[in-house]
Amino acid sequence: MKNQLCKMVYLGMLLVFLSILISCEKMLDESPKSIISPNDFFTTEAQCIQATNGVYSSLTSIFGDESLWALTFSGTDLFLFNGGSATIKSYQDYTFSASASAPSYTTWNRCYEGIKNANMVISKVEKSPIDQTAKLRLLGEVKYLRALYYYILTNVFGDVPLWTDELDVNKISELGRSPLNEVRIQIIYDLIDAEKGLSWTVSAAEVGRVTKGAALGLLAKVHLFNKEWKDAADIAERIINEGPYELLDYTDIFSETNKNKNNKESIFEIQYSRNAATGQNFIVNHFYTWFFPTRDGTTATYSGVNFGTIDLESYPEFYPSTKLANLYEPGDKRKQFVIANGYNGQEFKSFPRHLADLTKQFPWFGPKFWDLTALKRASEKNLYFMRFGEIILIYAEALNELSRTPEAITQLNKVRNRANLSNLPALPQDEVRQYIMDERARELVGEFQRKWDLMRWGNLVETVRSIANDNPVGAQNVKEYHKFFPIPYDEIVKNPNLQQNDGYE
Repeated sequence: MKNQLCKMVYLGMLLVFLSILISCEKMLDESPKSIISPNDFFTTEAQCIQATNGVYSSLTSIFGDESLWALTFSGTDLFLFNGGSATIKSYQDYTFSASASAPSYTTWNRCYEGIKNANMVISKVEKSPIDQTAKLRLLGEVKYLRALYYYILTNVFGDVPLWTDELDVNKISELGRSPLNEVRIQIIYDLIDAEKGLSWTVSAAEVGRVTKGAALGLLAKVHLFNKEWKDAADIAERIINEGPYELLDYTDIFSETNKNKNNKESIFEIQYSRNAATGQNFIVNHFYTWFFPTRDGTTATYSGVNFGTIDLESYPEFYPSTKLANLYEPGDKRKQFVIANGYNGQEFKSFPRHLADLTKQFPWFGPKFWDLTALKRASEKNLYFMRFGEIILIYAEALNELSRTPEAITQLNKVRNRANLSNLPALPQDEVRQYIMDERARELVGEFQRKWDLMRWGNLVETVRSIANDNPVGAQNVKEYHKFFPIPYDEIVKNPNLQQNDGYE
């Protein structure tokens, strides 16, 4: 059953892309009968579901690509990049320019591809004759996806072109950038509409589809960006009280053997799948390869540790900063999943080298990032976008900013206790604020959060400068305008109505 959504997404992709292709082309008055026009296609619930599946397809390509990893991990205080990409290295060093923006260009294109598909499907499903309950659910799923794609775009670029209707290519290529606050208003509208038609749970055959919790959770996060603390607190409290989620032991959340997909703590995760028995890849990523220890030639050992008969690929691009390695308190259960000096009772024999001082070594990232069920680069590891643990942290942050600090500490203690740590004592608001920032680092590292968190807190520059011993070049070069990436140069060439972000030429 776990492969069903991935297979349905494949079919949906083909149908959506066919519909878009047809709608963008001039058709003869007598269309061939073998061609399904978009207006004829959206007539049954099954057809509308297939089209909706196509809008999901952008998720797997966005989150499963190194572009988004580079945009959210590089140049933060938790990750150090030591790979071969000069562009990604420039993200860490804060020397990137508008003309060298391949990863940001990829993310831009894939998000807007998803938005284009979502706009078409929303328009067609709204006019379809299907059952109203099914219609509201499908519209809820697609509006969530559109909101998520715009959420990514605004976090990466700030002001971006905004449109919600079906537009032809010529009109789209003439759109200017809408102010960030206007785009976020549209995101909020979409999420409010979405949650009304969605349920808290889905059937086993539909695992991976958008739920009410996913829509409300993203809505709470957007309110954090807007510093709308009461709205964020109210929504997080609703998820905690009404939702079916619970905090699980870390062994039930993170598994290097992929036994924890779509668990009771998961609210929304990006679905990947392959058939290990046949070697068939449905939808896969190579996320783990960027974090797995170096392979020792052609043997089954990686940095001196024997992992058995598995056939993995390793291109270790990222390793943990000194700050991250030291951020965990003694006894914190999370550290063994995030940081690795060995595996299964064996110590690693080699480690990443310091960028500025080759005499220093760092640990590897740990099992949270690995997939020992992969075949070479092909991994079916799902990627978390939202967990219940984050909802509790959202609630704690909002409560603290509302000067309800004792209540915030109560929420933080839930996450601490799950990590095998004792309760926090009574602390003043500013200390709890800093603790929340650190706690989000400990809890959510690798879950596409840190760069965006630093951006919304307004402390990107001081945070990068705080790890000058690990990243001296980045600490020297980082500026306030680096919170956003430049609009891709190729897009500005194609559309003169796009204006570049401040600080970039």
